[in-house]
Amino acid sequence: MAKKLDKILVVDIEATCWNGPNPPGMENDIIEIGICLLDIHTGDITDNRGIIVKPERSEVSEFCTELTTITPEMVTEQGISFKEACAILKKDYMSQSRAWASFGAYDLKQFQRQCSAVNVGYPFGPSH
Repeated sequence: MAKKLDKILVVDIEATCWNGPNPPGMENDIIEIGICLLDIHTGDITDNRGIIVKPERSEVSEFCTELTTITPEMVTEQGISFKEACAILKKDYMSQSRAWASFGAYDLKQFQRQCSAVNVGYPFGPSH
């Protein structure tokens, strides 16, 4: 159960994708974590941020850029590692102590898959 009940973390991720099945040797990687805090008492949204993440197991395809507007150059120039991004979630947003929300279960499952695959600690608590 979430320990901090003042705000809900709202998360929306973008991940590498292709027009069809994943190419051989490529796995979906989170390339952007959109995040903000929703104050449960006022409905105010604060600390809105987009964290660009360098993919470790794939590349940003032309199809992915068309869908997300995220280019290979953006992830190369502005991106940080997935491990660093998860550390920001924990430190700056207290993600392990707050309830969090996303549109559907994709974001939840992608974080679980990627954390497991690249051996990074899951950055969220159990309340989704």
